Amino acid sequence: MFVVNDKINNLDIQLHTLQQRITNSSVIEFPENHSDASTLHSTESLERLSELLSVASKSNPLMSANRVARLISYFPKNPAISCGTSPELPPHRSAISDLAWIAATRASIQTYGITLKTLSENTLVFVDEATYWDSLLESQWYVGLYTLQTSPVWLWHRLGRQFSARSYPGAWNQASHISPSWIHLYDSARRCVSSITVSTLRKSLVYPLLASKLHIRQQRKLLHVVKDINASALGILMDRCFQFELDNELEECYSGGTLSDDWCTNVLKSVTWLELVLRHLLAGTLHDFETRITVTSEEEGSLLSMHLDQNMRSRGPEYVIEKLEHIHRTLIPQYNALTKSNDSELGRPPFIVRYWLVFFLATLSTSTVLEIFTARRRELVRLVTDAGSTTIEFWNNWVIDPLRRLVRTIRHDEKSEIALMSKNSLEADRASLERMVVDFVLDHRKSSDESLVSAEIGTITAKVREGDLTPVLRAYEKDLRTPFIGTVRGDLIRTLLIQIQKTKVDVEVAIGGIDALLKSQELVFGFVGLTPGLLVSYASIRWLLGLFGSRKGLRIGRRQHALRHALRQVHRNLTLSTMSTRGTLSFKDYGLLICNTEVLLQKAQAILGGADFHAFREDIKDIISKNSAKQQLKVIERMGWVYSRWL
Repeated sequence: MFVVNDKINNLDIQLHTLQQRITNSSVIEFPENHSDASTLHSTESLERLSELLSVASKSNPLMSANRVARLISYFPKNPAISCGTSPELPPHRSAISDLAWIAATRASIQTYGITLKTLSENTLVFVDEATYWDSLLESQWYVGLYTLQTSPVWLWHRLGRQFSARSYPGAWNQASHISPSWIHLYDSARRCVSSITVSTLRKSLVYPLLASKLHIRQQRKLLHVVKDINASALGILMDRCFQFELDNELEECYSGGTLSDDWCTNVLKSVTWLELVLRHLLAGTLHDFETRITVTSEEEGSLLSMHLDQNMRSRGPEYVIEKLEHIHRTLIPQYNALTKSNDSELGRPPFIVRYWLVFFLATLSTSTVLEIFTARRRELVRLVTDAGSTTIEFWNNWVIDPLRRLVRTIRHDEKSEIALMSKNSLEADRASLERMVVDFVLDHRKSSDESLVSAEIGTITAKVREGDLTPVLRAYEKDLRTPFIGTVRGDLIRTLLIQIQKTKVDVEVAIGGIDALLKSQELVFGFVGLTPGLLVSYASIRWLLGLFGSRKGLRIGRRQHALRHALRQVHRNLTLSTMSTRGTLSFKDYGLLICNTEVLLQKAQAILGGADFHAFREDIKDIISKNSAKQQLKVIERMGWVYSRWL
C-alpha cells in the first residue's frame, strides 16, 4: 500500500528528527538517591522500545499486529514515568516523559498504519465483490448460470436439512422469506392443477430467475453500504489523525526543553479518533456514520481534557498505551472477524458452489475419456511420434542445414559455392565448335598450301571464339538453294549441326553469366534460405512460451487497458464526489480515492519503470494531498497526456 507506507515513512522520519533533537538538547542528570536504578532502567527501556518500533524498511514500514501488541506490552509502567502532578517537572523527569511520548507515538503510528492498511484492503475486497454482483446483472445468461450454481443449496434448504455454518445461504431460500405469500399461492396452484400447463411451467422457470436477481441486487446494495463505511473510516483517519509537520514546526513542537502541549494533544486526539472509528465500525452504525463519529469525538475530547487536565504530559503516554492495548486486544480482532463474516455472507459464493457442475461433469466423463484413450492408444502414440519426427526434420532441413551452408559461404568454402553447370563444360563445347568449323572450312578449301592453311586456322579459331561463323553460314545459304543436293552431299546437315553446337555454346555462356551473378550474391541467398525456418521456429517458441509461461510479453495490451481503466476510475471518483464547503472531498470519497489510487499505482508498476514510475508516484502524492478537488482533477488531466503512450 503505497499511500499508507508513504505516510508512515514520513511520520517516522519526523519522529526520528524530533527524538534526535531531544537527545542532543537534553542532558539527563540523575539525582543521587534510591530511584537512580529505576530511572536509568526506564530510560534504557524507552530508548530500546522506540528503536524497535521505528521503521526498519522503507518499502515495508509496517510491522505485524501481533508484534506491535507484544512490543506495547513491554512499555515500562513505573513511577519514573508517570509520577508528578506539577506542570513543571525536574529536568530528568521531563526528558524521560519526552522519551515516553516518543515511544508511545511510534506505537500509535504503527497501529495507525496497520489500521489504514486493513481498511484499504477490505475496501478493495468489497469493491471486487460488488463488481462480481454487477457483472451478473449484465446478462440474463449470467443470472441463469448463477441460479444453476446455487440450485443444490436451494434444494438443501427446501428439504429442511441442516446446512453447515460456513455454507453460502441460497438466493432462492432468502427470496422465499421475502415473499412467502407468493410461494404459498404457487404451491396451492401446483397442488390443485393435475397437469402441467404452459403457464405453470413458465412460472416455475421464471420464479428462480427473479428470486436470484432479487438476491443479487440485495447483496450488491449491502456490499456498497459496507464499502462506503470502510471508505469513510479510511478517509476520516487519513484526514484527522497525526496531522503535524515537524519539519516546518520543529521549534514549536519542542520548545523550552520539552515537548509542547499542542503536539501531545495532537497525538492523544489521533489515538482517540483511531479507537472511535474502530468502535463505530463494530457497532454497525450504518446511518450517518461520519456525523456520529464527529459528535462522539467531540464528547470524547471534552472528557479527555477534563480527565487529563494539567497532568496530560505525565499521564498522556500511559493513556495512549492503554488505548493501543485495547485496540490490539479487542477492536482489531473483532473488526477482522466482522469483515470476514461480511465477506462470507455478502461476497460471491464459495468455490465449490460456483464450480460444482464442472466437477460433476468431469467426474462423469472420466471413464468415457479413459475408454477413448485406451481404444485409440496406438493412433495417439503414432500422432505424437509423427509430430515429434516432423518437428525434428523441419529443424534439421530448414534451420540446421541452411545455417551450415551460410557458415560455409561466409568462410568461402568451395563446397558451398552455387553452380548451375560444371566449370569445364563451356570450354569443352567451345573447343568442339572450333574444331567443327575448322574442319568444315578445310574440307571445302581448294588450296592446299600448308602455310596458308595454318595461318587461316588461327584466324578462323579467333573468329569462332568471338561468335563469327561466316564460312559456315555462307555454305548453309548456298545449300539452301538446292536443299536436296545439299542433303545428299551432307553439307546442309553438317552446317545445321554446327549451328546447333553454336546455340549450345551461347546458352552455356548465358548460364555462366547467371552463375557468376549467383556467386556474387551467395550470402544473400543463404540468409533468404534460413529466414523461413527461423521465423517458423520463433513463432512456435513464442506460442509455447505464451501457452505455458507467464505471458508477460503478450499481456502488454491488457495491462495498458487495466491502467487506462484505473485512471478512468480515479477521474470518475473525483468528478462524482461530494464537495465540502472548503472545496475538498467528503470522507467517503476521499477514502475511495485512496483505494482507487492504490489500484492505479499497482497497474502502473507493471508497465512503467525508472524515472517514469517515480514521476507517477509524485503525481499520486499530489492527488492524495487533498488540497482541492479542482487541483486533483488538474493532476488527473496532466497524467492523461503525460502517460498517453502507455494508455
